[in-house]
Amino acid sequence: MLSAAMLRAGWRVSLCSDRTVEDLLADRGRPTACLFGDQVEYEAELGLDFWPEAPRMRRIHLDLCTGDRGVAFAVDAPLRKPALAVDQRLKFSRGLREVGGRGAAVTVGAVTEADLEDLAASHDLVVVTAGNRALTSLFEPDPVRCVHTEPQRKLFMVNVHGYDLGARPEHREGVFSFLPGTVEVFWVPFHDRDVGESRSIVLEAAPGGRADRFCGVTSADEGLAVLKGLVDELLPHESAFLRPARPTNPVTWIKGEVLPVVRRPVAVLPSGRHVLGLGDAVVLNDPLTGQGANNATRMARFFAEELVAFDGPYTAGWLTERFDEWWERGRYANEFTNGMLAPLTPARKELILAASRHPGIAERLWEGFNDPSSLSPWFFEGAAAREFLARCDVGRLDVLRYKLAVGARVVGQKLFRRPVSGPAAT
Repeated sequence: MLSAAMLRAGWRVSLCSDRTVEDLLADRGRPTACLFGDQVEYEAELGLDFWPEAPRMRRIHLDLCTGDRGVAFAVDAPLRKPALAVDQRLKFSRGLREVGGRGAAVTVGAVTEADLEDLAASHDLVVVTAGNRALTSLFEPDPVRCVHTEPQRKLFMVNVHGYDLGARPEHREGVFSFLPGTVEVFWVPFHDRDVGESRSIVLEAAPGGRADRFCGVTSADEGLAVLKGLVDELLPHESAFLRPARPTNPVTWIKGEVLPVVRRPVAVLPSGRHVLGLGDAVVLNDPLTGQGANNATRMARFFAEELVAFDGPYTAGWLTERFDEWWERGRYANEFTNGMLAPLTPARKELILAASRHPGIAERLWEGFNDPSSLSPWFFEGAAAREFLARCDVGRLDVLRYKLAVGARVVGQKLFRRPVSGPAAT
């Protein structure tokens, strides 16, 4: 996106890729990378919206699940602007061809530190956006902005089709399944390279917990079989939807883990020249709140506007100042993600519970995926959360009443649930 924005502003752009268009299109599965409203609009503004047939996610249904196979309550509300998830193999391959067609000088091959030296000597600015380990190691971790020292979740993703929408109509839009302390599952409407409309299922398991069972998976079919078993055991209300599903392709799956990190935005090369880092190269979040591609898009937009408005030189100090300015708002994506990775605070539990009764509150929560700064301060501070609920006409007695109703629902589910070996009671 940064290349497209700078080309639009009349800049001469050189773009280096370690893969050809054909390589990118033939690659194995990549992260789901769902873009939310503002970022979808910016992509369209740059003329990079090539998939009008792709399914849009217009609302989110969240189930807060219990440890004994039940659903405590659900939150369901529309998004203020539609979200969009397109296979990155399609996006990267088409994007590379497009910016080349618009005048960028495209070169293909692995970029080394020596290459960065040559590029920095011949260009006004060099930007590193890829998460290539050899290049990201040039950017030092920021000890003040880094929070975690180890991965917080074990991850598994698989793209599927053939599911049963009739068994679970909620899946016509986005569905989130949360079993606190154990697993989060995201069922995202997706445009797949091979089958078109599909669902990308992203699972985040607490390390060592009941859902941490994908480490030995070696294929999409094997991973989907493990996922189906996990759903039958922990989220049986999703079993009928998932049971007939099959992978969109043998390569459309991923497993692994992510260590969240924030790096200093400018790296100084041995010659004394410098390069700027953006996207995953300098801000890498756990995918729990879907902020990776959204953060990268926000950074591209911010820096494109700043670079065009300033006549240079683009010194290391000036670039660092601009990143710090971006961080004043960008940090909320990290705070949102870190807040969801941690055990839910009492205030956040009450916010989500209130959202199950008040669609307006739910819409405000969902807007956090699009613009995490919109959650400040009420999502991040306990006192501000209570003030926010009060402004929404939700008092302490209302919250108590909601909790009692949830307790009664959970007890009722336990009393009337059939044995695990039989179909779940409804």
